[in-house]
Amino acid sequence: MGNSQSNNKINPVTNRLAQPVGLMRQKYVLGIIDPQYDFMRGGSLEVSDANDIIGPINKLRFILYDYLDVFFSQDFHPVDHVSFASTHNEPVLTVKKINQIMGNSKQIHFEQTLWPAHCVQGSRGCSFHKDLVILKGDQVFQKGTMSNIESYSAFGDEFANAYENTGLNAWCKVKKITDIVLVGLATDYCVCNTAKDAIRLGYRVHLILSCVRGVAPDTTKTALDTMSKQGVKIYGDVEDFINANQQELEQTN
Repeated sequence: MGNSQSNNKINPVTNRLAQPVGLMRQKYVLGIIDPQYDFMRGGSLEVSDANDIIGPINKLRFILYDYLDVFFSQDFHPVDHVSFASTHNEPVLTVKKINQIMGNSKQIHFEQTLWPAHCVQGSRGCSFHKDLVILKGDQVFQKGTMSNIESYSAFGDEFANAYENTGLNAWCKVKKITDIVLVGLATDYCVCNTAKDAIRLGYRVHLILSCVRGVAPDTTKTALDTMSKQGVKIYGDVEDFINANQQELEQTN
């Protein structure tokens, strides 16, 4: 895949495709998970080196501009969200057993890690980082919008999206998506849970390591091991992903 490639082939060392081929656009989609200020440098729930993913994600978007539809997920929490330590007046990182009565009168039980307040609706920390390429056609799915349930996954809550369903699955079905390429934050929570939901719902999942960062080394390692065992295809960087999937990306309709 050097510079001798014809112009109608994906080449990660070139700028853009001069003559895009007829990609099966309905097959692959790029999911950018929670690239919000509160998870970036200086944010209330800063993920180490999170800003380092912005360049690789922009590079991926630039090379595959004519090839991939894109969605973003966005943590969009009310001020009294169940995941906030301040909601329970308990220390950050406490793991609390929660009992909730949901709208259908069903009682649910779960363990909740308590985080600093983050991505509160209307706050700067809730916004996407300004240096990330965001285009008019990109779709945004908000999650964590309900006070009483956690939604790490871009698809919705941790009870198979029974209480908060973001609509992502329906959107992917309409577009006939079969493969979801995941990047963003954080590897060990929202990225991992999105991957697990996607696998459960029948999608093939791809993860690019240069485009993700995790909260902690141990939970990140566990998450990567879990995703790998469940069939997620993991790549080192953007070039690795493109080289491994070039033939499928260049299929005609």
